[in-house]
Amino acid sequence: MNVVLVTGASSGIGKEYARQFAYRGYNLLLVARREELLKEIAEEFKEEYHVEVDYFTCDLAKDPKAVYDYCKEKDYQVGVLINNAGYGDYSEFTESNLDKLMGMIDINNKALVSLTYYFVKDMKERGYGSIINVGSVASFLPGPYMAVYYATKAFVMSFSMALREELRKYKIKVSVLCPAPTGSDFWKVAETDTASLFNEKVFRTTTQAAVTGYKLFETGKAYAIDGGGYSLLIGLARHMPIELCARMVGFIQSRTKKKS
Repeated sequence: MNVVLVTGASSGIGKEYARQFAYRGYNLLLVARREELLKEIAEEFKEEYHVEVDYFTCDLAKDPKAVYDYCKEKDYQVGVLINNAGYGDYSEFTESNLDKLMGMIDINNKALVSLTYYFVKDMKERGYGSIINVGSVASFLPGPYMAVYYATKAFVMSFSMALREELRKYKIKVSVLCPAPTGSDFWKVAETDTASLFNEKVFRTTTQAAVTGYKLFETGKAYAIDGGGYSLLIGLARHMPIELCARMVGFIQSRTKKKS
């Protein structure tokens, strides 16, 4: 069975991204750690959209290959891979929890690279496929007070663009969705009461981000920033000296409220 594989699918952008594909008749494999939520979403999507929806619970930081092995066991052909799983952390670097930072790198980067490595080989054999890696507006900026998170998203962009060029001759598309701050569980995990880069009053919704993501899949463009205002801001920032960008973002994020 052909499936769209979505990681981090139990909530937020991942869930809504999966919904966009289900609505259009694609079968799904949902991957996350929270089994109860995955089961609920699978049942909801099956009933509402009349598609096949399976789920697989996995800690991608520990064993991303388990997802690939499960697909082989079930004879799933992954035509679209959406690497959405990830999290952030807000803190001065020296005050951060090192284990949490290392786990962030494991999820945001190592798991993404591993899953891409496993599934892209099958895509090459078939002669088609799409990989959409979820970056962030942070992919374009240095981010004081979220230094490791911003760096992981810069990695996602650089890795994806290089891979896009390598795989172009095999008719495999690699793209990056760059959401602006959204109203999701991300900020709870990051342990902030407000968005780090922008006020929560201008949050994008997870549905808006997912719609932009589906359009990115349709067009096959290199990347898409969700929200015109953010595109303008990133465009301006990319013409500024990187040190000045870091100072600007640091000033904004220094006013972020840390959860007590």
